[in-house]
Amino acid sequence: MKYKGIELEGLDKKVKLSHSRVMETDEGTDWIDKLLTCDKAALTPTQFHEVSALSSVINMDYQICNGGISQYVFNGYHEDCAPYSDDDVAHLGQSGQVAMLRELASFGDEAFPASRDENGAIRRWAGEFRFLDWFSLFKVDGCERTYFGLSGHVAFLCEAYAQYLCKSYGIA
Repeated sequence: MKYKGIELEGLDKKVKLSHSRVMETDEGTDWIDKLLTCDKAALTPTQFHEVSALSSVINMDYQICNGGISQYVFNGYHEDCAPYSDDDVAHLGQSGQVAMLRELASFGDEAFPASRDENGAIRRWAGEFRFLDWFSLFKVDGCERTYFGLSGHVAFLCEAYAQYLCKSYGIA
């Protein structure tokens, strides 16, 4: 399968993002690992932003699936944060994560047209999440439950998109 002239391969593997640092490990995330461990100083500002956005969605996924939206907010993952060191990425807050989720859904529409329903569900969830009333437990609970059903597809899209970015940046 090609996306914007880049051959994407190995897309039939199981991809799972860990939701517990103690009980689980990521599975099938070779491209994500390559991308997040690359030399950040060698990236252009645009590339650095793309890597940061993808990393931020992965962190969002972990926080929500590990402890819910309340943990995500309490731990500050809804806010922007500068890199801690030269080999770190920036953390984009909620609006940046929503933009990246929409980008992943669009990527999914183009690269994996058979998964349009799942991609559309991600796009709808991102819109709901963007304007979520943090103080409405009913709405937060519903938003969390919906995300739990989407998390596996988000993980797949993150890994496939990481492969696209690695290959387009010359990281292989």
